[in-house]
Amino acid sequence: MKRGVQWTIGAGLVVAAWLVAAVTPPEDAREAPFPVRAVIGETATGRNIQATITSVQRADRVSTEKWSADGNWLVVHLAAEAVVSEPASLSSATLTVGDRTFTASERPDSFASAPLTVGIPRSGSLAFELPPDLAEGEALLTLGLRSDPRLDSVIELPLDLATLPHPPAIALYRTDWTHP
Repeated sequence: MKRGVQWTIGAGLVVAAWLVAAVTPPEDAREAPFPVRAVIGETATGRNIQATITSVQRADRVSTEKWSADGNWLVVHLAAEAVVSEPASLSSATLTVGDRTFTASERPDSFASAPLTVGIPRSGSLAFELPPDLAEGEALLTLGLRSDPRLDSVIELPLDLATLPHPPAIALYRTDWTHP
């Protein structure tokens, strides 16, 4: 075999190996959650969760009937229900901004960990307490039924923190059954 042919075959094998490496999914892809993109005001349905995010706002103060706190808050108003089976609950509510992930605050009474029923939506609010210096950036709101969302569907809503409405104070909705 001539030297030029050997070099051509060798270069072809290197390119083929590079292509295989480029299209091979990462190791954790086998267990990754199945994202369902949401849009504010529209219903998003996953395997066993259905949610309608009605609004997302930022505020300097949040309150309930018995509690209030100042800070840098992101508030999500939503309705959600189970789709296939019970028991189910909104066990995972996270907001990812860059390389930082925040969970829904447990300080106020909120929709965090609320039980969900098949076919009967509940409504309420989630509040995320953010650091004082976090005022802008691309964020991803993720809602799921399990604290470990691997191999399950999750509802995802991309957000731009700088463009969200920012009233000075927001009252969190009481978690309750949704009325038509």
